[in-house]
Amino acid sequence: MNAQLEVLDAAPALETATITNSITKVQGEIAAFDKIAAGIAALELQHPKDLAVDVSTTAGMKAAVAARAAWRDPRIAVEKARKAAKAPVLELGKQIDSFAASLESQLRAGEDNYDSQIKAEEARKEAEKAAKAKAEAERVQAHQDRINNDIVSAIRGAVGQTSQGIAIIIDDIECITVDASFEEFQGQAQLAKDETLAKLREMRAAALAHEVEQARIKAEQEAEAARIAAERAELEKLRAEAAERERVAAEERAAAEKAQAEELARQREAQEAELKTQREAQERELAAQRAAQAEADAKAAAERKRLDDEAAARLQEIAAKQEAERAAEREAKAAQQAALNRIERTGPQMLGALKAVRSSGAWSAIEEDVKETVERAIEEATGQPA
Repeated sequence: MNAQLEVLDAAPALETATITNSITKVQGEIAAFDKIAAGIAALELQHPKDLAVDVSTTAGMKAAVAARAAWRDPRIAVEKARKAAKAPVLELGKQIDSFAASLESQLRAGEDNYDSQIKAEEARKEAEKAAKAKAEAERVQAHQDRINNDIVSAIRGAVGQTSQGIAIIIDDIECITVDASFEEFQGQAQLAKDETLAKLREMRAAALAHEVEQARIKAEQEAEAARIAAERAELEKLRAEAAERERVAAEERAAAEKAQAEELARQREAQEAELKTQREAQERELAAQRAAQAEADAKAAAERKRLDDEAAARLQEIAAKQEAERAAEREAKAAQQAALNRIERTGPQMLGALKAVRSSGAWSAIEEDVKETVERAIEEATGQPA
């Protein structure tokens, strides 16, 4: 233990020396930042950063290259200084993490030793406490179950029981002794017993009153049943008497109906005989009518045949006449066509002859009707006025 404490005591001195060396290195590199920062104003005066240079000329390009180098070189120096300044810091961080991990490992070994002992004792106490709580809960539940199951549940058991059955349950509850075995629940048990007995006595009184009422109702129902039975017997007697009267009346109705049926049968026979006589007379009359109709139909048929024969002969005559007319018409058309054919063949000669006649000196001596005929023929042949 003492050796471990000596190591822990020496550790801060070692760490302080390492940190001091790292800080010295960082300060040396950061001094370059200050130097560069101090030169920016002069650099701005010498090479303004927003100056426009004509790089199309050789002098302008040379000046631009020099200005770029003037700005670029310190920028690169800043980056190098940044990396150089961070390197000791990063290394210091690694050293701190490694050293802290070593110290933590040494310290946790001692901490875990005592922590495991503390947690084991705490767990033991908690288990003991839980066991006591469970035992207490079971003890309390046992008393509650005894009160509920042995005393209070009697009320549920008395539901639907007769007054005698409830009296037996009351006796059982009264036999229960509420003593020190109930411990601190003795008062609750006594109260539950008293309330249960009071409720059971009320239920017994109600059951007894209900039984008395049911007995009264039963007596009334039996009396009512006897009255109804007497009335039913009287009703059956009345029904039997009515049935006898109905039987006698039915026999009388049957006799009357039989006599009526016989009278109706006699009337039907008379009506049927009369109807038969009427049917026979009607049939004779219909036979005579049918004979007369047949004779008239024969005469009408003969007349229709005569008219049909005359119509057929007339139709044949008309058809022959129409055929003769059509034949004559065909012959006339054939003659006309032949004349037209001749006219077509001789038309030009005839037209020339007619025109010659009209132009000759003898035209004036021709009669007027002949002139009209000639002119009309020329007009029809040429399609122009003569």
